[in-house]
Amino acid sequence: IATTHTQARYMLPGPVALLRRRYPEVRVALHQGNPDQVARMLIDGAADIGLATESLEDHDELITLPCYDWQHVMVVPVGHPLAEVERPTLEQLAAHPLVMYHPTVAGRSRIDQAFARAHLQPTLALEGIDSDVIKTYVRIGMGVGIVAETAVRDEPAGGDIVSRPLGHLFGRNVTRVAFKKGA
Repeated sequence: IATTHTQARYMLPGPVALLRRRYPEVRVALHQGNPDQVARMLIDGAADIGLATESLEDHDELITLPCYDWQHVMVVPVGHPLAEVERPTLEQLAAHPLVMYHPTVAGRSRIDQAFARAHLQPTLALEGIDSDVIKTYVRIGMGVGIVAETAVRDEPAGGDIVSRPLGHLFGRNVTRVAFKKGA
């Protein structure tokens, strides 16, 4: 299975465990990469199944199917000024340094397009490909994080970070499952 970090960390543990219980003789290998790398692993035959939000549907050699949709969320430490804002605006986000995905990962193009349409140029404090890394840098006060909602669903209530949905700003994203034509 070729997949991104967010899928491997937050979406696949349950299904992979279920697969292994039902078919203990099946060997599962996870190959992680950015969406373009996931597509390349499928095309090159290094993986049988791919899971990613971007890039897969751009390759004619692949058959892709929608798997689930999701939205980005803002993450801030408890006590941050935006922690009390239920529906943050682009202007409010742009007023703080941002910690978010690298441009090749997890719907980042939607975020960039929304800021560009609003003629806003936020300060990027850090770009990463891993939701856990982004949350770590948010926790140390480096900026306001923007991650996939799946990356915060297991965060404990009353924990050290607060999340707010951002679908009203950036829309929804579709994660796709893919395999090579003829496979």
